[in-house]
Amino acid sequence: MMKFVSELTKKYSVPTVASLNTIMVDGTGMCGACRVTVGGVTKFVCVDGPEFDAHQVDFDEMLMRLKAYN
Repeated sequence: MMKFVSELTKKYSVPTVASLNTIMVDGTGMCGACRVTVGGVTKFVCVDGPEFDAHQVDFDEMLMRLKAYN
């Protein structure tokens, strides 16, 4: 849902924040499960976030990584 809201708000230049706390596992940055690319830079949601500029988050990469846990 956040991906599509981000795509919509980007068209209208509406600042949007994505809260990615749902992908955290341990909350310390040790496991790397919450790794996400934001603005071309790798970030850990549990340490660097969990809120990020939604227009900078690579949602496609994040969703692909999350499928590995299914």
